[in-house]
Amino acid sequence: MATLRNLPQDMPKLLAELISPKKNQIISMALAQSEHLQITLLTFADNENVSEEEYFGDTMYYIVEGEAIITQGENVHHLKAGDVFMVPAHVLHEIAAKGAFKVLQITVNE
Repeated sequence: MATLRNLPQDMPKLLAELISPKKNQIISMALAQSEHLQITLLTFADNENVSEEEYFGDTMYYIVEGEAIITQGENVHHLKAGDVFMVPAHVLHEIAAKGAFKVLQITVNE
C-alpha cells in the first residue's frame, strides 16, 4: 500500500516550493511509492536530461514550472508549465530540460 510522504501537513505550500534545483543535477523527491504506484517530484537543472527510460506502468508527466521536452522515437513534445502528458508503459522515452524545470511524475501499474 502506498502512503504519501514529504508533503506539508502543517500548512499548504506550492508544489514547486517543495524542491529546489541545483546546478548540473536532477533532484527527485518521492511522494509515494508502492508496487503499483510511484509519485515523484523532480527538478532538472538547465541542460540536464534522462535518456531512453521506460517504466513498468503508464506514466503521467505534469510540468509544474518551466519547460521540458519529451522525446519518443521521432516524436518530440514540447511541454510548458501546466501541461500534462502520458507515456504508456514500456515505451522508451527521454525527458530533457529546456531551461530548468520541475515536473510531477506519476506512474501507475495494475
